[in-house]
Amino acid sequence: MAKSSPRGIYVIALTRTGAKTAELAAKGLGGVALVPEKFAADVDAEPFEEPVAEIIKKLWPLAGGFILIMAAGIAVRSIAPLIKDKYSDPAVVVMDPEGFYAVPLLSGHVGGANDLARELHDAVGAIPVITTATDALNKPAIESWALSLGYKFEPREGVVKVNSAWANGDGVVGYLDPALPKELFGDLRRHLSYTTSDLRQALSSGEVVVALSHREVEQEVDLLIRPPLVAIGVGCRKDADPARVEEGVLSALREGGISRLAVGVVASVDAKRDEEAIIKLAEKLGVEYATFTAEELGGYKTPNPSPRVEEAVGTPSVCEAAALAAAAGGDLILEKRSGGVWTLAAALIDISES
Repeated sequence: MAKSSPRGIYVIALTRTGAKTAELAAKGLGGVALVPEKFAADVDAEPFEEPVAEIIKKLWPLAGGFILIMAAGIAVRSIAPLIKDKYSDPAVVVMDPEGFYAVPLLSGHVGGANDLARELHDAVGAIPVITTATDALNKPAIESWALSLGYKFEPREGVVKVNSAWANGDGVVGYLDPALPKELFGDLRRHLSYTTSDLRQALSSGEVVVALSHREVEQEVDLLIRPPLVAIGVGCRKDADPARVEEGVLSALREGGISRLAVGVVASVDAKRDEEAIIKLAEKLGVEYATFTAEELGGYKTPNPSPRVEEAVGTPSVCEAAALAAAAGGDLILEKRSGGVWTLAAALIDISES
């Protein structure tokens, strides 16, 4: 097995000329070069004897990107059995042995193959040959834009609708939830027909609709993008069953009209710092778990304080106060909900100072 690459980039060549190009590319990209053993003595690279398809198969789960210096046909046959989807596959770029051209083959947007090809221009002078339609038309790929900002989205099929509309010269309308900051669309606005905070207006436009919202939306929208601007405060009994807490909290979010994909942080009191149920909930949501002292939480005025909670942990509110603390000045959008062994509240994170 080849040594690990800090960036997860592996540059694989098959010829003597390609081996020299691989060495340059690996140095320029902070990756690892792999070449046939008979050429390894001439360059700074890891040697291999196995068929190239086997090398790629072994490295596939570890890799963030491959630069395959070989015929495109060999590259395609080698990676074909490994391909799953654009959201999990590594970037794959094919390059000729002389390093004249760099052609992204797989995961051009989400995986970063297009950017990798552009980096190869600086590393070895290769001309990036970008074939994705949105790039060719100087339009953004909606999934790349969203993921670069840490936004999640649903449904995945909506990505194709938006990008296809741009590629075909059709209009895309942006809807922004009225509770969210106007600047969230940023420079994407110039690629939209218009933006509105009236969902009915957007849906009646006849164009593809991209909606930025933290709420569950009943109407059928082409693509819902979820900025991580919801802070949820969670309390629970000591050693509560993690599965019960997760199920209850996520159900309460749905009932409260809040998308779990919009959660940006889970918060609680310091006394619950090591509480397995809350830690696992944050892991499930893929977000940070933040805790605050009882004194910090006690400084927040909340609608549902509890003397019993104050007696137990030193503050009259855990979930509501923790949500407000994590929201950095934002307002509650979901007051305390309780499920016996858990409590939940949610606040909208204030990004006005960021």
